[in-house]
Amino acid sequence: MIEAVVYEDKANYGPPDQDGLWKKLIQELFEEFMEFFAPNLHQIIDYSKPPEFLQQELFKEIIQELKGRNIADQIVKVYLQNGEEKWILIHIEVQGKNNQEFRKRMFRYFYRIFDKFDKEVFAIALLTDDEPSTQPHFFHYSFYGTTVKYKYNSYEFSEHSIETLEKSDNPFASAVIAGKYASQFKHETEKRYYFKRKLMLQILNKFNKEKQRARIYLTALFYFIDYLLQTPKDLDQKLKSELIKRIQRKGGFNMQLQRKDLSPTLAGIIEELAKDELEKATKEGIQLGRQEGIKEGIKEGIKEGKKEGKKDAKKEIAISLINNEFSDEKVAEITGLSLKVITGIRNSLKAK
Repeated sequence: MIEAVVYEDKANYGPPDQDGLWKKLIQELFEEFMEFFAPNLHQIIDYSKPPEFLQQELFKEIIQELKGRNIADQIVKVYLQNGEEKWILIHIEVQGKNNQEFRKRMFRYFYRIFDKFDKEVFAIALLTDDEPSTQPHFFHYSFYGTTVKYKYNSYEFSEHSIETLEKSDNPFASAVIAGKYASQFKHETEKRYYFKRKLMLQILNKFNKEKQRARIYLTALFYFIDYLLQTPKDLDQKLKSELIKRIQRKGGFNMQLQRKDLSPTLAGIIEELAKDELEKATKEGIQLGRQEGIKEGIKEGIKEGKKEGKKDAKKEIAISLINNEFSDEKVAEITGLSLKVITGIRNSLKAK
């Protein structure tokens, strides 16, 4: 059974906004983000106090050099379980390399935040390029005895295999897989479609559950993947059809979906399944009404037969139902005759 309200018109995708997609996913699933990318810090954060995503405008002075770059940044204020306030800098390098310029930029973010706001900062860089990096994850500066070494946390997508990621139930494992596919198949439409389909099927298997967080995971990930791994319209339709077949084989959605920002693929699936259910319910209603009408008619026919002294009214009705291809069980239910009698009537009709 599907209970869904779809608010979003199915519009054309437009160019993928990787920055915006990562920011949106991190905001929606921040606790899962920390659990996946920073498990030690995750354990001491007090999630009863919602994280505060600080306005980017506040940090124009800090991140002014980001303009025109394919990067996404989040600065998040959290509280630890002991009540301390901490800041988390999340830097996502969508298409860049772990070169000296990048490492210098990470250092600048840190010292500007530390100098201007005097806040302790946990910094992590996500490097989405699927080509392995041979560069260190720290910035080093030295000039005649004046030395600075700034080390930050990092997560390189290239260092983690898809086979290992598929074993994780954390939704960000699926997001990383999508990022790897996006990097590998930028200009290979058929492969992008194949792996998009594979990933969405895996997500349905993991998160098609009634639990609230599972519903959030499924809708958030479908949105992220739909816009990150875009495919042409003909393949979009093919994808919807194949996913619908899988969902129907598994008995439908085991959840209610009422989010305003359903992805085009998920919105299309919900609409088609809801349409199928409506048609099925309508047919069943008509058939039920027909059967109820027949039952009432039969009751009246039997009453009239008794009034007129017809001893075989039920038998005549049974013959009529058998001739109209009703099953023995249904004829017995409607007429009140035993299955043995109905079978005998059917056999006698065949003999003629």
